[in-house]
Amino acid sequence: MSSSGNEHASMLASGICSQMYMSYGIAALKGRCPALADGVVAVPSFTLMSPPMGIDYFAVSDGFFGAYTAKHLVKRLHVAIAKGIEDELAADTPRFLECPDDVDGWWRNLVLDAFRVVDDELIARVPSGVPVGSPAVVALVTKDYLVLASRGATCRAVIYSNEDAVQVTSECRPEVMLPLFSSFSSVSNIQRLDLASFRFFFISMFQYAKLFRPYFPKPGVLMVQREPRDKFLILATGGLWDHVSSAEAGSFIQTRLHTSSPTILAKELAELAMRKGSLGNVTLVIILFNNF
Repeated sequence: MSSSGNEHASMLASGICSQMYMSYGIAALKGRCPALADGVVAVPSFTLMSPPMGIDYFAVSDGFFGAYTAKHLVKRLHVAIAKGIEDELAADTPRFLECPDDVDGWWRNLVLDAFRVVDDELIARVPSGVPVGSPAVVALVTKDYLVLASRGATCRAVIYSNEDAVQVTSECRPEVMLPLFSSFSSVSNIQRLDLASFRFFFISMFQYAKLFRPYFPKPGVLMVQREPRDKFLILATGGLWDHVSSAEAGSFIQTRLHTSSPTILAKELAELAMRKGSLGNVTLVIILFNNF
């Protein structure tokens, strides 16, 4: 994977997963925010199971709770998943042998365990009152299926098959949040406040933070079988989805598939969101299931 640009302003990257006959492009633009707080990572063939299975990891996280928590999550989660897989392979009685017909459940438990490990790392490192549990969407891509995990209402995964756009992750809203957060689903919503409301919101937020540590519920995890008609998958934060519909994003990419590289496709889609009014970070991964 190659990248260019100042990571505090923007990040563009692309790569090819030859084993999967798949390519991908990444775009992370800071927009009008002072810095890029969202996290995004792509790690092809990241586990011991990759040679036979070709498991590739992609993740996007929303920087609503700050850059450190968002970037720590996406950079550490694949390490925790890989360790979980390795521990399973080394165990005397692996869980996948106990329930060979429940592959979906095996992956769900593995991914949820990995989220808990990374969240515990953050709780141990950040001061009390600092939120943990960044909104995120994660995709593990194999030859036959996708394992998708999502947390929070801002990050989503949408798969495009022929002319259809299907959101394949649920929106897991916070179980315990500051009361003032309930009206704001993304950074872009907060940025529409007038100055007085803006000051009140953040002063109140820090007062409540002394008493509560906001967190998100356990992620939703599901396994989706890949179909020959699947064309591409988009993982993105609310910076994209708050301004560009799933159908519009799919049509935008579809008309450019054969004329642009994955990196250019991702960058142009992020720029479309900004033209349509996105004020915060716009971060996304486009995974093409064929090397167009």
